[in-house]
Amino acid sequence: MTAETSPNDVQSAEVEETSTRTARTHLVVAAILLVTGLAGSSLALFQIALPDLASTYAFTSYGRIAPASRLLLTYGWAVIGLLGVSYFALSKITNNPLERSALALASLVALVIASAGGAAGILFGLNSGITGLEAPIWSRALLAIGALLATMSITATARSNRDRLGTAGWYLTAAPILLTLTALAAILPAPAGTSGAVVGAFGSAGLTLFMITAAVGLLYFVFGHISGSDPTEAGPLAALGFWSLILVWSFMSATRLIFSPAPNWFESIGIAFAIGAIVPTLVIVTDLGLLLKGRIASVGDKASLRYATVGGLAFVATTAVNLLLTWPATSSIVQFSPWVRALQLLVVLGGVSFAIFAGHRVLSGGSSSGSSFHFAWSLTGLTGAVAALLMGGVAVGFSWAAGPTSQNFANWGPAWKVTADTVYPFLWVTAASIAVFTVAQIIFLVRVGSRNDEDLAVPDGHAAYDLEFSGKQRYATWKRLTRGVVAVWLFAAMFTAILPMVDSTDAESTLLADTERTYADGSAASIGRDLYVSEGCAECHTQQVRPVASDVGLGAVSLAGDYAHENPVLLGAYRLGPDLMHLASREGFNVDAIGPHLINPRAARSWSTMPSYSYLSDSDIDALVTYIETLR
Repeated sequence: MTAETSPNDVQSAEVEETSTRTARTHLVVAAILLVTGLAGSSLALFQIALPDLASTYAFTSYGRIAPASRLLLTYGWAVIGLLGVSYFALSKITNNPLERSALALASLVALVIASAGGAAGILFGLNSGITGLEAPIWSRALLAIGALLATMSITATARSNRDRLGTAGWYLTAAPILLTLTALAAILPAPAGTSGAVVGAFGSAGLTLFMITAAVGLLYFVFGHISGSDPTEAGPLAALGFWSLILVWSFMSATRLIFSPAPNWFESIGIAFAIGAIVPTLVIVTDLGLLLKGRIASVGDKASLRYATVGGLAFVATTAVNLLLTWPATSSIVQFSPWVRALQLLVVLGGVSFAIFAGHRVLSGGSSSGSSFHFAWSLTGLTGAVAALLMGGVAVGFSWAAGPTSQNFANWGPAWKVTADTVYPFLWVTAASIAVFTVAQIIFLVRVGSRNDEDLAVPDGHAAYDLEFSGKQRYATWKRLTRGVVAVWLFAAMFTAILPMVDSTDAESTLLADTERTYADGSAASIGRDLYVSEGCAECHTQQVRPVASDVGLGAVSLAGDYAHENPVLLGAYRLGPDLMHLASREGFNVDAIGPHLINPRAARSWSTMPSYSYLSDSDIDALVTYIETLR
């Protein structure tokens, strides 16, 4: 007796084979890069508590291994993993095989070289010096190529059901377009001065925009799949959530430069859109909740549900932490503190990772068990690391504010011991938590190719919405989707990248810039500055004095013109060590002590967390000292 096979069954099998194979390949590669990046991040965190750990060689120094590991987690795990699951999800939504799969595999090759090669470049001293875009220019160019190839495959697949993509399809189609536009912009030459920092912030924020957009798309896909909803239908709040999220997060680069020398109006944009991010967060959470309303008990795939729920909660927490880092009253305390790293963890290891885990569970057939070793350890590691960084940030921030106010200690020099002692236990907890998260991802790597053949219950019928809206439901048609996404990105680029560059205040150099912060090619100071960049000193030191109480005593408040001749500008984003803007002008500065301190930081300050640079030659140490002496 022979069973008959319908054309629809053949097409479904083709969809499953092509999209699943491509997605699994991406996830295996992404998981390898994830574990490698986490191992490097764990080492970097333990090096703060044990500064002499693995410090014999240049390529294991904290200033190199921290940004290299971060690159593996973003370009490698986040980008490759999100794209991989997106291929599968869009094929399921459109019920068509992945189009131009050869381009998807070519994109994977480009992205692997961009992430692994870029990380290796940073380890061997090719740091660009641009905060948030530390990868060498060729690595960023490969990212752009990989993003473009992925976009061509994804848009071709989405076009097969172009005007009925559903909410998940909108996000998953828009995300690679946003990544491509941002990656192409990131390979353009950065201008000198504060404008360069603005452009760098725009590129870094664009990568975050891609990650959040793709992660939210995967959450819609997973919640829709396990609830039995029609993937081509959109909920009543879907369009508002989609367009508001794209809009506000396109402008989020301004939030990274609060209290900076950038124009005041630029800071106002950041504050406004950080507040505005509350709107898409509330809308999307409500819409996702409505998908599952009254259906949670009948969902068979509990594992996917739990992963997706944590991903959604991480998205909410990201919005809250970002707002507090932007709002002036709170930013004056937590800016430059461990909160900077907490926000990055919430995005990459929180929202992105758990969205990928949820998508992977659907790809693998789901699971009725929701209390697996991987889920429990991943959640424990993420929660512990984020909580420790947030609490440590508050403690350190208040110590910075209390020092100058009480006049008991300054926020630099020997008095920095107060900061080091305050943050020390929190960083230990963070390091241990990331180690736990890393162990969990080793399990994920081992099981990434597994499949569950268990039949899982899926609720029947459509979601019953209690909310009522008048008028016809609006769909994001293909033209509205593609043209709208590009238009929003260009609009954001105009206000958060182009206009700040042409602001005349940045073009006028100050006396400080003309006399001290000018570095002739080939001079000892210029060589020292290049070493400062290659060794990743900006990982721990800022070079900007803010108009806040915490920075009283560090010198004159920084102006845009102070950096007019610098490229890249080294504003920094994190103060694991003291600010260096006017270091050589501060009372007690001794140029003769700088060289010995670089070679053996704990000889005179046993509490110092700075790595030893004893691997540098005498001439390199002298050049670094010469550069530091120009910081007046």
